[in-house]
Amino acid sequence: MKKIKENNLDNFLDKFIQTTDFPTLDAMFYIMEKLGNPHQKLKFVHIAGTNGKGSIVEMLNKVLLCTNKYKIGKFISPHLCISNESIQINSTCISPIIVENYIPIFENLEQNYFEDTGRHLTRFEVLTSMAILYFFENNCDLVILEVGLGGLYDCTNIVSPLVSAFGNISFDHTAILGNTLKKIAFQKAGIIKENSNSVIFDQPAISIIQQVCAEKNNRLICIKKENIKNYYLENSYQYFTYKNNQYCINLKGKKQIENACVVIEIINILQSNNFEISYSNILKGLKTVVHPARFEKISDNPIIFYDGAHNEDAIKNLIDTIKTNFPSEKKHFVVSIIQTKDYKTLLDLLVKAFENCSFTFNSGCNNNHKFFDKEILYNYAKSLNSNNMFFKAELQTSLESLYKQDSNIINFVIGSFYNYKATKEIIENIKAINWIC
Repeated sequence: MKKIKENNLDNFLDKFIQTTDFPTLDAMFYIMEKLGNPHQKLKFVHIAGTNGKGSIVEMLNKVLLCTNKYKIGKFISPHLCISNESIQINSTCISPIIVENYIPIFENLEQNYFEDTGRHLTRFEVLTSMAILYFFENNCDLVILEVGLGGLYDCTNIVSPLVSAFGNISFDHTAILGNTLKKIAFQKAGIIKENSNSVIFDQPAISIIQQVCAEKNNRLICIKKENIKNYYLENSYQYFTYKNNQYCINLKGKKQIENACVVIEIINILQSNNFEISYSNILKGLKTVVHPARFEKISDNPIIFYDGAHNEDAIKNLIDTIKTNFPSEKKHFVVSIIQTKDYKTLLDLLVKAFENCSFTFNSGCNNNHKFFDKEILYNYAKSLNSNNMFFKAELQTSLESLYKQDSNIINFVIGSFYNYKATKEIIENIKAINWIC
């Protein structure tokens, strides 16, 4: 029997072009038609946003799984380690064997599409289509579909969901989505469908969402800050009351409470569509959900948190979360930033927010070309004239040094999701060596 590699989905997807200069959903509809339109035979919750959409996905998925009644498909982007993570049923990734069976189908689709249109399929078109086919063939009761980029022309935007939901909408990917909040929000609002439902937490972009919902006879639920009461933090759990019901979440950061309220409203809509979800299911799901790479504790000794915050609003939320949970502790930051981000704004925020702390800058794993060179980050941070200490080192050296410093320091590896896999591997190797010694 042919040996199937664990990363065969990555290997297969690498054969396709990354993107196209002419965004359109034509290829997605072409693929769906050839596959028998599986997207028309599934129920979806569609989730977009600049920040927070991944947390909404994970909380909703966890609550639904707590019912022990449904088969839940989950499509996420980006993955953290291997592409198989993007396609999950009941939190189990699509297997290499299943992927191997799908490869000939999508090779033929690529060939036929090129012959018919003169255009190649993109990596994300293939990944999204494979996910939908997999969810259909496995009779999923509901699919939680996370937008990859934007919304209007995103590959996921071929579905007619029970509900469209939004995390925070702010500035990121401006070269593609537009350089104003209005333009970005318009792209995100592309997932709003006729005669359906939408959920969003009140925010500056709300007017665009309201306008599109009105045009499409889409019922919009807008959550207001004043709906959230009785907040307190206890034993790392966040407690709050929403519409007279008390909830508790273990995800860190006050923004996660807003995301949790979006999830609660999505669940209300699902309940009206005959999904049986109890209050106790919601409580258990919110209290036990884990979201990798979002203020995730990846080491206890030394204490190390990983957070992929990489745009202005995400960094602001991260700063607030750190100050809330660790107001007086010593802190050290290991920072890398990819070249599509505004490193000056991100470093201005970080360096000014934390006094008498230390920062080590790296250029990503193995000096990955996606990242700014550590010299650029280091030199800019030094120019800010703060009371902090600044260092530069390779990622491996940066992480090794955490095991040689004061054990009372709280460490944060931040700035990108792209270093997550390498960071976890390096830490596991350090632990293994220390254990052997």
